[in-house]
Amino acid sequence: MAEPITQAQDHDRRIGRLEGIAEQLDRRLDGIERAIGELGRRIDTLTRWIIGIQIATLIAIGSLLLSILNKLPN
Repeated sequence: MAEPITQAQDHDRRIGRLEGIAEQLDRRLDGIERAIGELGRRIDTLTRWIIGIQIATLIAIGSLLLSILNKLPN
């Protein structure tokens, strides 16, 4: 005949289950933190590209305006 589960055994079982859930949540949060870090690096890279394109466009427009002004009769 099986021995009835005591209250202490029941608490130990529940605590073990909670510890397992906590470890699983910790792994998930670590994964989320890594994904956010990677996303931040990607945003930084894209921001640099956008700023570079804007600067290049500004230089091109400025050069165009200067060449047009240079060709105008005095």
